[in-house]
Amino acid sequence: MKIIIPARKGSKGLPGKNAILVNHTLSTIPNYVKDSVIITTNDGRVIDQSVGYQVLLRNEELSGDEVSTKDVLTNVIQQYNIPDEEIIMMLYLTYPERTWTDIEAALNFFIDNKAKSLLCRVKPKSHPYLCMFSGDDHKGKQIVEHNLYRRQDYPECFELSHFICIFRANELEKLNKNLYNKDTIFYKIKRPVDVDTKEDLQRYYDKNNR
Repeated sequence: MKIIIPARKGSKGLPGKNAILVNHTLSTIPNYVKDSVIITTNDGRVIDQSVGYQVLLRNEELSGDEVSTKDVLTNVIQQYNIPDEEIIMMLYLTYPERTWTDIEAALNFFIDNKAKSLLCRVKPKSHPYLCMFSGDDHKGKQIVEHNLYRRQDYPECFELSHFICIFRANELEKLNKNLYNKDTIFYKIKRPVDVDTKEDLQRYYDKNNR
């Protein structure tokens, strides 16, 4: 297994976000898997905190706002010549609550289900049947057309989460830019704090320093 951690600089919601958060993830990784970790970054502050780990210095072509994580992962697989059947685990740094126990549980779920790819699922904050597209003149259009009134009659749904992402190396090219396809399985988790702004980071600190 290879663990890939994308950590570019340039976050707009929380400047220096990955440099602030990198140690939260690295501190959860046990010593016996450290050699399997690859950090792909263009951030000198991240590199300074990644002593003892493999670091792939990301070029500027792979560091822009428009570059997808899929492109970055493809580059890592090519640069390290990772075998087709190798299990790849991708860990965003924006989930500081994630533990190694969480990671092992998701990996076991992936293996037990003989999956090709895995993402996580959380209970949605709002059901799609209650959501509308914005229209002209303050009007709206249903995202999903229906005439159901009782929430009990709404079909079960979930919101996808990149809390943990797992796939076989040769499956990546078949995934979309959000890293899933029709064969992806989804591992159920409680909604974690996903840090993208100063407010998110403060919410994490408030939640974990009670």
